[in-house]
Amino acid sequence: MKVILYGTRGSVAVANNESKKYGGNTTCLYVETKTGKPIIIDSGTGIRTLGVDLVKNSKRDLNMIFTHYHWDHIQGFPFFAPMFFKNVNVAIYGSKKETSAKTALTYQMTLPYFPATLNDLLAKVTFKEMKTKLKIGEVMIETIPTNHPNYTIGLKFSEGKNSFAFLTDNELKAENCKTPYEKFVAFLKGVKFFIHDAQYTDEIYPTKLGWGHSTFSQVMQLAKDAGVKRVVFTHHDHSSTDAFIDKQVKEMSTLHPGFNIQAAADGKSFNL
Repeated sequence: MKVILYGTRGSVAVANNESKKYGGNTTCLYVETKTGKPIIIDSGTGIRTLGVDLVKNSKRDLNMIFTHYHWDHIQGFPFFAPMFFKNVNVAIYGSKKETSAKTALTYQMTLPYFPATLNDLLAKVTFKEMKTKLKIGEVMIETIPTNHPNYTIGLKFSEGKNSFAFLTDNELKAENCKTPYEKFVAFLKGVKFFIHDAQYTDEIYPTKLGWGHSTFSQVMQLAKDAGVKRVVFTHHDHSSTDAFIDKQVKEMSTLHPGFNIQAAADGKSFNL
């Protein structure tokens, strides 16, 4: 199983000299099974580059999963190149608890706010409701509701003995939580590594209560409680510079020796 990060920002994309190292694209994750089946998670602005790569590699049977439908997780979809080819098949999975993936994407691609509609796309698209478990090729995908405004899911991918989890947009210490902290600990038990929302520091967090995001130290406590030694911080705030993120990784590494701590960056890849 191969994992590539194509977008790791939250809220809005950024492009400046202070964000070159970690990148400025909003959330998009790519997973490829050992037999080459492609799985796309969210369609933030990072999906534009992913689309170019998939076309180059002649990937025509695609699977796309949405964690939720906030703008930063869907805004790149209209620029996803494979959608404009007739010989491409795309299965799109998303929750229907508040709205559906089809409705969200249709609203986004509505005239006169965008010059093409969902019906103008040439690829064959099949919309499917995301269940608590889904198997694509050799990969089993399990879900857990996260603590975020509007219904959002975290995901765990397992292929043979290898597994990792992706929990973007999750407030671990939310007062009115959908999922209690202990369930996240259980969900992560046994994974090789996990990628988790760490948008804020502990100093900033009191001004952002209820916004649906976590702090670096909260994520590290989760890693300790779940017994996972490899951690990747993601969903970087649009105001967080490379220097700021570097500082947080360095501080957390000093406070938590024995852990492999990284920050997500556009283009970073992992092989399991």
